[in-house]
Amino acid sequence: MQEKIYSVQEANDLLPHVAPALVELRDKFEEATKIRVAVARAASTNGGSPEREQWSQTLARVTELLERLQGWQIELRDISSGLVDFPAVIEGQPAWLCWRLGELEVAHWHPKDEGLAGRRPL
Repeated sequence: MQEKIYSVQEANDLLPHVAPALVELRDKFEEATKIRVAVARAASTNGGSPEREQWSQTLARVTELLERLQGWQIELRDISSGLVDFPAVIEGQPAWLCWRLGELEVAHWHPKDEGLAGRRPL
């Protein structure tokens, strides 16, 4: 599959879909972490749990949300802050359009070989 290259407008147009997915992913990921601990504890005693079905649904939802981001070809950088990068070309070079939950629009970018520390305004 060819890498999607986003314009600033395309990235901003996707934000109404990305933001709720990231909020839900953040919440479900925290639950999933607790579930993994509970499952490991239950497994060590060879016991089951009445919450098993709910746990399975939560873990499946986390997987679904991660796959949604992958389908959009967005790089998830930090779940807790909702930091994502959209592949782009800036000044003729491969780059990332950088956005995090709480920001109104995509307004920053950084070169592909730099992380958040290299974030620059558009």
